[in-house]
Amino acid sequence: MDPYKTLTDPLLCAFPELAASDLSFTTPPNQALGDVAVPMFLAARKLKCAPPALAVQAAERAQFGPEVVSASPAGPYLNLKLDRSRVGRDILEAVLREGDRFGSTNVGAGKRVVIEHTSINPNASPHVGRARNAMIGDSLTRLFRFQGHEVEAHYYVNDMGRQIGLLVLIASELEELSFDQVLDAYVRANDRAKDDEAFAQRGYDLLLKMEEGDPAAQEQFRAVTDLCLKGQLAVLARLGAQYDVFDRESKYVRDPRLDAVCAALREKDALFTDEEERLVVDLSKLGHAVEEGRYFVLMRGNGSSMYGYRDLAYTMDKEALGADINVMVLGEDHKMYAQQLSMILEAAGHAAPEPIYYSYIILKDGKMSTRQGKVVLLSDFLDQASALAAERVASQCASLSPDEQLLIAEQVAVSAIRFAVLRVNPNKNVTFDMEAALSFQGDTGPYIQYSCARIRSILRKHGESVPAIPGESFEAGTDAEWALLSKVASFPEVASAAFSQRSCAGIAVYALELARTFTTFYHDCPVLSADTPSQRVSRLQMCQAVLQVLSNALSILGIEAPEQM
Repeated sequence: MDPYKTLTDPLLCAFPELAASDLSFTTPPNQALGDVAVPMFLAARKLKCAPPALAVQAAERAQFGPEVVSASPAGPYLNLKLDRSRVGRDILEAVLREGDRFGSTNVGAGKRVVIEHTSINPNASPHVGRARNAMIGDSLTRLFRFQGHEVEAHYYVNDMGRQIGLLVLIASELEELSFDQVLDAYVRANDRAKDDEAFAQRGYDLLLKMEEGDPAAQEQFRAVTDLCLKGQLAVLARLGAQYDVFDRESKYVRDPRLDAVCAALREKDALFTDEEERLVVDLSKLGHAVEEGRYFVLMRGNGSSMYGYRDLAYTMDKEALGADINVMVLGEDHKMYAQQLSMILEAAGHAAPEPIYYSYIILKDGKMSTRQGKVVLLSDFLDQASALAAERVASQCASLSPDEQLLIAEQVAVSAIRFAVLRVNPNKNVTFDMEAALSFQGDTGPYIQYSCARIRSILRKHGESVPAIPGESFEAGTDAEWALLSKVASFPEVASAAFSQRSCAGIAVYALELARTFTTFYHDCPVLSADTPSQRVSRLQMCQAVLQVLSNALSILGIEAPEQM
């Protein structure tokens, strides 16, 4: 339901060539201009006229109902002064009727999405930087589902390769290998391979056996990668990341579709065998214009396949699922690799997934505990965030039991991390400040959680049920009330933009702005001590609507809102 339907319909009647998607509603920079402004840019482009001229025509031709007190053009905008109570009632009715579906345009109804994200090499516990991939991918999965799509979230299990072969060799020398020991074992294996050529060659030989189907080698690889995958998923689950399908790289070693790819490359004179007997693609034959990244190795001289060769088959496998949208989340350092894959696939008549790139997480405080002095492990990072959150929750929620405090502390820690990361556009670095991110005040996830808890507290103190749908007695006359209602009404447009941009950063920013707007409303407009019963009920319904919209936004971001804080 369009919360501004009573404003949209008269404009569509006046201009039948337009659709609702051609219209949007914003807040004028000066409240004296009006309660709502309608930008004419999109509509004017469709009607092939100047936006200011269209604003004048709209003011003259649109037959608004009693919801609109006046309509006046101002440059490329149509400014509307409203009967705030009438329009506010429509807004609240849309929110309270649609509940957890409010904000969705259902654009994905009947459509399928395949999204691949995270895909950590099974040789260590995930580090903080890789967590950004998981958070972006998981939030996009939630956004696609919110917009009505049927979604499959895929995790590509890199269960082979030289690095896994070396890890298998080290594991065979140990009595037992636990997940917590994997990183140390992997570092030892690589250090040893640098100084011991025979050991390094054994890693290659073991990989070749695995590719050729040797049962013992396959069992060894499977045992190590299963151990790593189970441990990694347990850490990622603390962040709320979930997956539907696990695709194993080893499945694509001898995929017959790769023969057709090689044949297509040969036809374009783009495939050759180099002096090391490796099978190589010369991408310059496919339009690659620079020397960097020109050559793409498919097979080693000993006949074992490279990661990219197997990735081609995997990508074709995802394409064969026939999804309407096929996306993958990648670090920006993989951009050239993705472009290389895309060129090869295109040459063979296949479509590459839509890539979504992300930049790095930079820690402001270098005091984080690390292992090997090289990486910050996500498990350590979450433990530190939970410990700091527990201190703050203990002072803020002293009346709750220790178990309840621990649960809230974990929710606050995850909120702090996910919000601080997701509010930044993926193509920009995130500078993470642990102390600031965990604050219950300021531009943080916990602040939004606290706003939800405050609303729930108001509703509990009211002690009675609140009418689910606003009636004729609904009133919203103050500027603070209207500011809150108009911010609530803008959520569908924000969610639609997030879908189009493939980024949840706008939703995070919106949730913060709505929480701030609610704080102003809370201070300016007494709820439980309102002047009249109808004003009290009206404001309680506004509280319910804000709670619903914040919950919808936080759900997309993968953030839970505790009952109390």
